[in-house]
Amino acid sequence: MHDLIVQGAELFNSRRYFEAHEAFEDLWRQSDGDLRLFHQGIVQCCAGLVKHQRGQLAPACTLLRKGLDKLVAAPPGLQPGVDLAALIAELTRVLAAAQTGSAFEPPVMTVLDGHI
Repeated sequence: MHDLIVQGAELFNSRRYFEAHEAFEDLWRQSDGDLRLFHQGIVQCCAGLVKHQRGQLAPACTLLRKGLDKLVAAPPGLQPGVDLAALIAELTRVLAAAQTGSAFEPPVMTVLDGHI
């Protein structure tokens, strides 16, 4: 699983959100419980960023909000392999900008063990 997390984060940080979506979708299929919900949230956020890249702002915001809701709902102590608090802050910033049609710096995902 760790290799998929690293791969997904590298794709995410390279703004290759569709490919990151695919990597995290593989994780989502392999996980269960709270971790499964977390991975689904990342998949939705990646899909929202793809929509944003395509200029589809309303669907982008909808998917980002749904994904963020799942990330925020993660229980304390969940070990998803990424810096969850930082990711939530990044995606919240992106959603706020997208909702107003403003430009934004791409979000960054940090793998906790320092691979990225």
